[in-house]
Amino acid sequence: MLMRSIKLSTISAALLLLLLPLPLALCSPEATASAMVPAKESRGSSGLGNAAVIVCQLNKDRHSRYELPVFEHQTLNQAAEILGTRYAGGTFNNSLFDAVFQNVIQPLGPSVYASYKILGSFSSDLDYVSAIEREIYSSLFARNLQAIGLYERQGVYTIVLASALANVPSTIDPCPVSPSPPYQPPSSDPARTLNGIDLPSFLCSVNAKRTYAATAPFAVHRALESEAQEQANQMVQLGSYTVDGPRKVDQAIYGANVAVKKLYWFAGDRYTGATELANLLMASYADSLLDPNFSVIGVAQKGGFWSVILAQLYRTPTVKFSCPLSLNEVEFTS
Repeated sequence: MLMRSIKLSTISAALLLLLLPLPLALCSPEATASAMVPAKESRGSSGLGNAAVIVCQLNKDRHSRYELPVFEHQTLNQAAEILGTRYAGGTFNNSLFDAVFQNVIQPLGPSVYASYKILGSFSSDLDYVSAIEREIYSSLFARNLQAIGLYERQGVYTIVLASALANVPSTIDPCPVSPSPPYQPPSSDPARTLNGIDLPSFLCSVNAKRTYAATAPFAVHRALESEAQEQANQMVQLGSYTVDGPRKVDQAIYGANVAVKKLYWFAGDRYTGATELANLLMASYADSLLDPNFSVIGVAQKGGFWSVILAQLYRTPTVKFSCPLSLNEVEFTS
């Protein structure tokens, strides 16, 4: 997948950004487009939380007990991240899992069953596997267990287990190559979708990385969200991705008298999912996504074309939930 980006350093001056040699495509005075093929992103913090290592060891232990292998599930990862993030932030309560199950896990199947466990802290993934197998032995070695989701932060691990899923991969690798892309179910919940994107999942993934970098989470700016949708609509009409018009992001934002100090925007095609987009951006443009000056974001996709816009405001918005459970928990600002 190729992406393009434009960065404007201030309202009055644009900063030239050229990441790979390409023919220049003017977008605003002294600003050019750039494209790059992103590198893969490693998951886990401080060498911990490598899902491939955990899944492999768990499957080896299940195999020794004549049980079938389990797989890492993208949606269960999101559920684990919500639980783990709230636990780390001191906002975890007994009713949270019920809400996570209803909003995130239940759409995976009419008879789906799920449970979770938060355990820490550990200095290695294998130490965690040994401990979690002792803690919830009957659940981890249950014959009907199909998939798990994982989240780790500062040595504290959250695991979500599920069975009776409506959709599973046709083949399961007991020891996936690290880093391994988790299984993504074929559909998403429309109730979590805004501008064609599962917005809570996207924010959860991006804000988790900002939290690791001691950076405040993004709020969603309504003007940026609207302009991102206009950019996606434009790309559908053009039949290709672009950051340089004919509708100009900076001209549209400043022309609408939106009070922003700095803008940075990306565009691309072949959209496959909210979390995949977040990982793609983080692998290629982490410096911008983790920049503490940027506090708001807008994102949209249509027909596989996607647009993401970041901005620095003259004020700092307050975000209650860095990993929102639903659209109702997303912090919108204008």
